[in-house]
Amino acid sequence: MLWKKLACSVAALLALTVAYVRPVCTVSLGGQELPGLWAPGDVAGAERIARSASEEISRSGEDMPEVETHLKLAVLPETGERGELALTLLAESPGVDRAWDVSVDGIVVGRAGDRSALGELLMDAIAEAAPAGSIRTGFTSEIELSEVFAPEGTLTDLMELSSRIRSLVRVTYTTSDGQLHYA
Repeated sequence: MLWKKLACSVAALLALTVAYVRPVCTVSLGGQELPGLWAPGDVAGAERIARSASEEISRSGEDMPEVETHLKLAVLPETGERGELALTLLAESPGVDRAWDVSVDGIVVGRAGDRSALGELLMDAIAEAAPAGSIRTGFTSEIELSEVFAPEGTLTDLMELSSRIRSLVRVTYTTSDGQLHYA
């Protein structure tokens, strides 16, 4: 009787293991492990996508860094997505820059490599035009950034890009009395 219970317990434990334990991969790129777990098929698919995109974008002809995968069993589900991994791999490819196309009212005026530095330059433009007592500031035009992957060396100089944007937009500010002003 005891052997029957033990055999049933082992069978139940085996069934739970089969139901909840799955193979997952960790990914390392250039010796750095990327955060997340991926399904083995997602890793291969992401690498194919990134390699194809890199060949299209890059002008250097260099190959992507070697992607190392480590297969293991885990109770936790996959935490990464194929597209997210492909973008990470593409961003690390030689000859490819992660950048942001900058548009003013839908017209592309340049490409920035550092969106925070561009933001600082635009905030400086507002600070120069609006008085210190302003309660609200902004631009008359809509400035949009869209993430792109571009060939290395195709970025617009930030000062030149800032100058282009400044020539296309006006600064608005609202004073404490509620009046809207244009600078």
